Amino acid sequence: MMSSSVYQKIASDFQLLSLQERDKECLVSLFNDHKVNHSEQDTTCYVVFKQHQPYYYSLNKHRVEVSSISGSEVSDTTSILLSDVPNDSAVVEVEVEFPLALYRSVLRHDIFNVLLSLKEQCGHYTLNLRLPLNEIVSEYELNDIAKLCIVAGADNLTLVLDDAFNEQQNAYITLLSNLLKRFFVTDSCGLIYAGLTTLPAMERVVALSKDVLDEEWVEEAFLKFEC
Repeated sequence: MMSSSVYQKIASDFQLLSLQERDKECLVSLFNDHKVNHSEQDTTCYVVFKQHQPYYYSLNKHRVEVSSISGSEVSDTTSILLSDVPNDSAVVEVEVEFPLALYRSVLRHDIFNVLLSLKEQCGHYTLNLRLPLNEIVSEYELNDIAKLCIVAGADNLTLVLDDAFNEQQNAYITLLSNLLKRFFVTDSCGLIYAGLTTLPAMERVVALSKDVLDEEWVEEAFLKFEC
């Protein structure tokens, strides 16, 4: 059983440390030091923006990889988190890699039921669904996958970007922001972007997000950057 003391935490529950005045080299150094000093499997560092300034904090995360599951194993997915999530109140988030192979091999309602089961098993843990952006073939597929995750109750959607922005990445950011707005889940579902290592790149995502959502959404730390 999961500890009853575990609840969904937000950025305000943690000590926010200032990133102001840090340049690219400082950020890279910070993130590398963080990975050396902590187990990458259990600990992650987030950058958030409060009053237009960057801050960071750390938390314990448990990662679950399920992308290799095939359509013939649908019934087995209900036990993944029950057997793998540690009974540890220090764990705050559970991050599940979206099962893209399963999504493409079963009916839509089957994958939706799998996502619902994952959410139910997480209990009070925050559920992040990590979308394999480099394997998603179109905006249509990303839109459909994101809608399934949102309706199933994901607390955060995670995408991996890179510092060299292109038109496609901008389109993905705008697409996901519009989905949150259209489904009226801006107060319950956040976006996490991984892979960015510079403040200018993060600030660009912040600006794109504000264009669709609003400044309050960013201030409430629904937008995070994984380090």
